Parts: sequence; C-alpha cells; structure tokens
Amino acid sequence: MLRITQIREWPHQIAFLTSGQSNRPQTNHLPFYRATVEGLPPEDGAVVLISDLQGREQASGNRLLGEVVAEELALFQSVGELGRIRLIVIAGDLYDYPDLRKRGGTGPVDSVWHACAKLAPVVGVMGNHDELNVPDALPDNTLILDGSVVEIAGLRVGGVSGITGDPKRNQRKSDQTYARALQRAVAGCPHLLILHQGPDDPASGQRGDAATRATLEKSYRGLTVFGHCHWDNPFLITLGNGQAINVDGHVVICEGPGQTAISSS
Repeated sequence: MLRITQIREWPHQIAFLTSGQSNRPQTNHLPFYRATVEGLPPEDGAVVLISDLQGREQASGNRLLGEVVAEELALFQSVGELGRIRLIVIAGDLYDYPDLRKRGGTGPVDSVWHACAKLAPVVGVMGNHDELNVPDALPDNTLILDGSVVEIAGLRVGGVSGITGDPKRNQRKSDQTYARALQRAVAGCPHLLILHQGPDDPASGQRGDAATRATLEKSYRGLTVFGHCHWDNPFLITLGNGQAINVDGHVVICEGPGQTAISSS
C-alpha cells in the first residue's frame, strides 16, 4: 500500500481569480507541496494530486485554474525541476463561472481533463460542481470512477464521484447509494482511493462525512485522496490502518523515497 512519510510546502504558488464574497471576484493563491510516499518506486515518476481548483487564470485567456496547473507542471518539466509524471489524480470540483459572478457555480470541466491528459494518464472523480460537455470525447488515457476499481499506470485505483444529497441535483447520491458505491470501491483493495466527499476528523475539528470516516477506518488500509471541504493543517491524517489526505485547493506532488520533484532553489 501507499503511505506518505513526509510532506512539505514548496516556495511556489499560482495566483488566480475566484468568485468571492458579495459576488465580487477575489485573488487567491494555490500552493504546491512535495510528498514522499512509500510504495511508489522512484523510477516510475510522480503522482500528482489535485482537487477543488475553483478559479480562473489572471491572464486574459480566462482559462480554468486546472488548465493553468497543467501548464505549470509542463513548465517544471521543461526546465528540469520535475521529471516524469506517472499519473494525475483529480478529486473533483474544477469549475468557476467565466465572469466569477458567484461562488458554487456548476459547469463543464472537460478542458481541465484534456489539459492534464497531455502530460500523463489521468484518473479521478467528479465533484458536485463538475459537468462534462462531451464525455465521450475525453482522451483515451483518462478514467472517471464511480464505485469502481481500475488498473492504471501500474496502480490499482478506486473512486466514488459526487457527494451525498438530493439525487435530483448534480453529482449527488442518497446516503445508501453512496455507501454502496464506497463499499464496492473499498472491496477492490485499491492502492489509492479517490473521493470528492471525504471523511471528517473529530480530533482536529475538521469538516467532512462521519459515515465515510467510519467505513474507511474499518475497511481500508490504503491512501485516500479527497476534497470538497477545505482543511487547514494538518490535511493529512491517519485513518484506521490507512491514511487520508485532503487536497482541496492544493497541488501535491507525490514521489517515491529518494526522488526530487521541485528544486528548493
């Protein structure tokens, strides 16, 4: 299984625009982190984790923030600060309105999946604010999970899309349907489990879903990646015999021991 043994913030951020309070755009900053992960052979390349990139670039192109992240990763590679990317993991919620008119917008995120797929295979789940205009047009090296387990880039990966709530609304499931999908994913014993709706953490007072926590504590030994509810530090916790990392509003570059993602210079 995969286990994070160290995580550090790197001196690099992306400034971006996002829908703010009182329907006014605001500037925010997206931090990058480097994580050392036991179980990832260094020679196989990095696994990049992203979630809740709800914003737009500051430049005139007005692209979604996830597209800018993909461009930034390619730039790191071009200058030798980042090697091969083995896999990009998306935990959902990649949309913000083009005019940044209000928080919580729902819309198409196809462009982010396409941008990431130019760098590496992509696997992930849909967030409750995500839609796809043309799902069948996504690149062949992309997989969206919902209660399933797949083999991709040499890893066994499971995932559940969406959150609990009114099934009539976008990417929402009843409590029972969500629980069954999570059990199916966990039963496949994946190295990596991707959720949008993640566990809570009563010990630190961090928000999340108690039922998801109970399932993971009892039944899962691997690494869970999730978002949806923003956590302050610590955003990596031990959960039963496994770990869970909240990457809401973060880019986390995971590598095997001895591998270097981004130079500190």
